[in-house]
This record gives sequence, C-alpha cells and structure tokens, in this order.
Amino acid sequence: MKNLVFIALAVAFSFVPVFLAQQNGVNAPMTKVEVLEEGVYKYEGDTKGSVYFDHNMHQEALDGDCSSCHEGDEPAKIEISDMSSGHGLCSQCHDQTDDMDACSTCHSK
Repeated sequence: MKNLVFIALAVAFSFVPVFLAQQNGVNAPMTKVEVLEEGVYKYEGDTKGSVYFDHNMHQEALDGDCSSCHEGDEPAKIEISDMSSGHGLCSQCHDQTDDMDACSTCHSK
C-alpha cells in the first residue's frame, strides 16, 4: 500500500514542473483583440491579463523617433505574439522604470 501511495505522489509531483512551465507566461500566446481608438490597442494575454498600448503617447514621448521600436527606413508593423516578444521589445526602455517588476504595471485582469 505504501508503494502505491508513493508512486501516486511521484506521478502527481512529476507534473508540477510542466504545469509551472506553462504558467510562467513566457510562451503564453498574446493576441491583439481590439483597437480602442486610433493608435490605442488592447492585447489579451493568456496568463496575466490584458495590456493596453497607446502608440500615440509613445510616439509623442519619443519625439517621433520610430527607430526606438521599429527597424528600417519605413517603420514596419510589430507583431507581438507572446509574452516573450512583448517583454523583449518593451523592456528595452521600460526596464529603466522602478515599477516594471510588478506584472500589474502593464497587465490588468
């Protein structure tokens, strides 16, 4: 009986790392679900909730310097398909902000 309980617990705990890896959000899909107004976008994340991106505000804050986010002479559309790509792009500037360690700074549920 003890062996059966041990095996059951071992099997159950073997799935914990898999579950946690799925919950870290790094590869969790993120989808642009709507345009709220011209230049303001809502991205829906699978794990941490929605992110609202105001392109107009960022463009104004960067004095129209598109090269901070966009590559090339003609700014191309940026695809954010998962949390990793969003964090990779946004953290270039926002890691300099003290409150960026809190998920709720950008994500709302």
